[in-house]
Amino acid sequence: MHTRTALHNESIARHTAEQKVVDLKDRLVENDEHRQSLEEKHTHAREALDHYRQSVKEQRDQDQRRHEQQVQQLQAEARQLQQSLVVKQDDITRLNQEGARLVADLSHAQKALYDQQSLGQQLAQQISMLQDTAQQAKVQAVQLAAAEARTQELAEGAQGAAKSAEAYAAMVRELELALAAAQATLASQHEVSSELRAHLASWEHKAPGKPVSPTKS
Repeated sequence: MHTRTALHNESIARHTAEQKVVDLKDRLVENDEHRQSLEEKHTHAREALDHYRQSVKEQRDQDQRRHEQQVQQLQAEARQLQQSLVVKQDDITRLNQEGARLVADLSHAQKALYDQQSLGQQLAQQISMLQDTAQQAKVQAVQLAAAEARTQELAEGAQGAAKSAEAYAAMVRELELALAAAQATLASQHEVSSELRAHLASWEHKAPGKPVSPTKS
């Protein structure tokens, strides 16, 4: 009677231990699947963050290079227009002085108009050149004003680009924080998985493997 009771208790204990082992194995499988899912999410998040960082850097570099090229081009055009305007202004001054001199000569040469016809033609040509030069100077002055306005617009655009870059940097910091949280969760899952494996190994080691030998009552 005592032997049957012992065998019955041993059978119950073995069944209980086997059920615990099965439960632990199921939990271990679930934990492995969850860990794999977290690792995949972590990989995707890291790849998305790397791609986002690269795209933001490339866009920022392209905007910066394009802005610098436009500024340099406009600065070169502005310098060229300024130099041309200085030259034209010198020409205007020179032509004005020469025109004044020619007008004075013409007033003194009225009595010798026939002899001074050639000089009068030259004066007319120079006056025409003076008018053309003055007109060109006006056009170039307008172009210079437009270039200066465009330079101001680009400067304002650069300020806007700097603000956009700050916003991009804030988004990157948020993604980095999310990635750090995912890494911490993954590390915790690894620890839980290790504990479950150790617990399972302990149960399998302690589980009875041989039936109890009957004793004489």
